Amino acid sequence: MKKDKKYYRDSLRELKPYDPHEVPYKIKLNANENPYGLPEEIIEEILRKVKNLEFPRYPNANSVKLSEAVSSFWGLSGDNIVIGNGSDELIDYLIKAFSEKGRRVITTAPSFAMYKIYSIINGSNFVQIPLGQGNFSLNEDKILEEAKKEDSSVVFIAYPNAPTGNYFAEDKITKIIEESGCLVVVDEAYFEFGEKTFVPLISQYDNLVILRTLSKAYSIASLRVGYLLSNPEIINEIRKVKSPFNVNTFSQLAAQVVFENKEILKDSIKKIVGERKRLTNKINEFPPFKAHPSQTNFVLVEVGSKENANLVYNSLLEQGILVQIVSDPLFSTSRYFLRISVGNKEENDILLKELKNVSKNHSLTRF
Repeated sequence: MKKDKKYYRDSLRELKPYDPHEVPYKIKLNANENPYGLPEEIIEEILRKVKNLEFPRYPNANSVKLSEAVSSFWGLSGDNIVIGNGSDELIDYLIKAFSEKGRRVITTAPSFAMYKIYSIINGSNFVQIPLGQGNFSLNEDKILEEAKKEDSSVVFIAYPNAPTGNYFAEDKITKIIEESGCLVVVDEAYFEFGEKTFVPLISQYDNLVILRTLSKAYSIASLRVGYLLSNPEIINEIRKVKSPFNVNTFSQLAAQVVFENKEILKDSIKKIVGERKRLTNKINEFPPFKAHPSQTNFVLVEVGSKENANLVYNSLLEQGILVQIVSDPLFSTSRYFLRISVGNKEENDILLKELKNVSKNHSLTRF
């Protein structure tokens, strides 16, 4: 069917549907999920409480009980929080509320793909500022140059950044918050693996939003729950565009139980951090791979050329190991990476064995 009819949107012509890379696998290391799952005692508590849910009724519109549990933990109130179907939905709400057709949304290159997708869907102009080539550093001056333009409205900064896995200098982010004149969204999806946060600054800046997800450290990616924190004025604007019953009742309940028992999850987070260090060190023993330091639950592995990336990806997939190829021509036209989620020890051992085999038995170009 030709897309020249009046009911098709011109702005979506070049946008491809999101590809979740659903291919057969034995070991899934491409989506940055927690490989350890929920402890049995948390699952049992969820199942006990689910019997009392009123399934014929709509969910609580603002996820009040979950909102209270999360906001009070951070010393905030229900006026400082919005719960969403994962942080993806909240990114969409932020752009809907604070940008519009012709206005600019700014982030880094590379960065989280959904910033671009939702910007295009909502008709905003999407601008990316490349990170420093040496250490993936933030170019705050270039971001500010773009942000200070009259038609700029939102700046997204992933902290730590995905897919590079590193934290940016705090003073650079603070400078952007103070001088940009834009809404600045600090996306802390991987907070639990590095524990640096801008949450204490919410009361200091009226243009700061913090994004969080329960899909990574909290082991409930399947339930799609995220939240954002900001001041009441920002929250009120977001609620204007929020779907009225956006988070289902079961997800609200399960997320509350998980959040209130988050101390139990610290053991799995500690294991992930330990395995992350081991993976990084071991991968760097296999030429020509270079595993970059990470503060997340994944490792970014530089592989050199596009040919290398495809060869390694396909070699892993032949063994049932699913990882993610990463490249961004705005950042570099010559650098290619694999983003590898940190699995459990057994999964990581199989991965390392195969990477060693690929390094030893294939003629990979050096870089």
